[in-house]
Amino acid sequence: MKLPKDLTAYAVDGLLPRLLTPADVPAMLALQAEVLEALPDKRWYYPSDDEEFRQVVSACEGVAYFDGDTLLGFAELTPGELRGSHSYAASLKQPVNGSFDFHDVMVRPSARGRGMHTAFLRLFRDLAADAGGYAVYATVDPENGPSRRNFERAGYQCMVEKPAYDGRARRFYRLLLSSPEKE
Repeated sequence: MKLPKDLTAYAVDGLLPRLLTPADVPAMLALQAEVLEALPDKRWYYPSDDEEFRQVVSACEGVAYFDGDTLLGFAELTPGELRGSHSYAASLKQPVNGSFDFHDVMVRPSARGRGMHTAFLRLFRDLAADAGGYAVYATVDPENGPSRRNFERAGYQCMVEKPAYDGRARRFYRLLLSSPEKE
């Protein structure tokens, strides 16, 4: 993934997003631990491990906001083709080619309410559309009201609620960008 040259439309309190690098993985793991500890219900998020984060940053799929050296938040956008049968589109029996998965969104508790999640939603919509994608998919725990509301305000539609990962209930959301190609 390549970010646009002009990132001002995605600025949060004057901070611009940037791609994550392998050097950022320890900060990603630390932020994930902090976010999990602060969640009202740990089932809201299915954690990633060191290897998963390394794969994401090596493929240039992770985007973050930093304030100096402090990681404030990050999220990942992965083409469905790279996730294959594990993509959200595949799990919904939708075309995988041209789909994108928005996943692993983390915002430091002290940085919440500043519009970072909303900025990720806008950026990923634009990146997927610029890459010729037909949809962006995401999953959200049914009880995670703040995240659900962010996705719904951004135009995502809930397609189904069903078990995912290790059997946790998830709402599968889709932001349709264009008509999907038949596979």
